[in-house]
Amino acid sequence: MAILAVIIAVVYGSFSTAGKNIEQAEESRDETDLARTLISRLSDDIANAYVNTAMNSQAKITVFYGKKEEVESGSEKVRHDSISLTTLTNFPRPDTKEMDLWEVGYFFKEKPEGQGYALYRREKRTLNKDMPALEGGDEYEITDKVRSLQLRYTNDEKNWVDEWKQSTLPKAVEITLVLNSGKAYVTQVDVVSTAR
Repeated sequence: MAILAVIIAVVYGSFSTAGKNIEQAEESRDETDLARTLISRLSDDIANAYVNTAMNSQAKITVFYGKKEEVESGSEKVRHDSISLTTLTNFPRPDTKEMDLWEVGYFFKEKPEGQGYALYRREKRTLNKDMPALEGGDEYEITDKVRSLQLRYTNDEKNWVDEWKQSTLPKAVEITLVLNSGKAYVTQVDVVSTAR
């Protein structure tokens, strides 16, 4: 009986350790998948950004705005940057007058009762002068697993700035995404569309 008890204890300990290792591996995989998905979506929108000054007479319809924002997180400040842009990544829904061009935005909102922040996305599928840029659209929560989002912009790849408020597009954008676990993901996106 004593030998059987020792064998059962060893087997149970092995299964318990293996189970914990599997859980940790799955969490790490899920986290990496989330980061890849977020960076891919954001990169696609930025790479296909479109600004046309001719469309912006009377009311701005096409935009590219990046804003630096910081919030207190414990004893330090973390970046919660936001971006709003018109981009050629829309897949028009059937039987609508939608174009490939739409306005999207990424920003943080504080969760109810101060339980942290969540990353949101805003989509405006129809662009017209009655609804100027940065107004209207539908917004939804993407995730609450992002600790920090930092965006930097450049026209020459030497001088980087933390905000973009010009009427033209930057040549490149650097994205730094930090998840709640502390893992950081960094990429640089070239803007392929050109301002007109």
